[in-house]
Amino acid sequence: MDEPKKSKSDLNIEELKNKGNDCVKNGKFIEAVLHYTQAIKMDPTNYLLYSNRSFAFLKMDQHYLSLQDANETVRLQPHWAKGYFRRAEVEAASGLYDEAIISYSRALQLDPHNSKLIESIKSITDMQKKKLKSNQNIIWVCTCLGLITGIAVVILDYSFTASPTLTHPLSMVAFSIALSGIGWAVGKAATLMDNMSAGKSLHPPDDLGVNSKEQEETIPEKKPKYSKAQARQRYKQGKL
Repeated sequence: MDEPKKSKSDLNIEELKNKGNDCVKNGKFIEAVLHYTQAIKMDPTNYLLYSNRSFAFLKMDQHYLSLQDANETVRLQPHWAKGYFRRAEVEAASGLYDEAIISYSRALQLDPHNSKLIESIKSITDMQKKKLKSNQNIIWVCTCLGLITGIAVVILDYSFTASPTLTHPLSMVAFSIALSGIGWAVGKAATLMDNMSAGKSLHPPDDLGVNSKEQEETIPEKKPKYSKAQARQRYKQGKL
């Protein structure tokens, strides 16, 4: 006779963790999170569970939740390299390369012979360099486009206008330089906006809670309207 299957409440922490690990291996990350969460409820100080759930959340692109679990892992076990590695992975995925390098470096201090950490630091450093180079190229291209546009406008104004606006050579040069300056400013703004977008995925999801102002606001109770005769009658009965 087959033994009855255990319900979630009957499973112990180790069994829940193993079930979560199996789900991760099979790409069932939502189910994995549910198993890890159930185990965490039973043992809120188990840093391994937070680390595993952080990984599952990261695979679901839930960067905010993944970072929360990574930070909790570090808090519970500050001398475990993998906790900092988990945090670095989330920061790297969110485009926060500087923060990721710091977290990877902290993990490497605790586990100096870990080749994966060394490779991760090299990889994220290369990504950071590429991003800086890309930003510089954007600024350079925008500056050149501004300068070329300025020169083109000066030539067209001088060649095809009966009374050119820019007649003095210095004014022509100044106009071209001014447009190149505008191009530089546009390129700089574009790179700043790109940098500001990094880490946006770490903002808490909207569905985690409601606005605090909305919580404080209360909907006024609608009172029924009575005629004057009804109001007098209710007053006499002590209902108003």
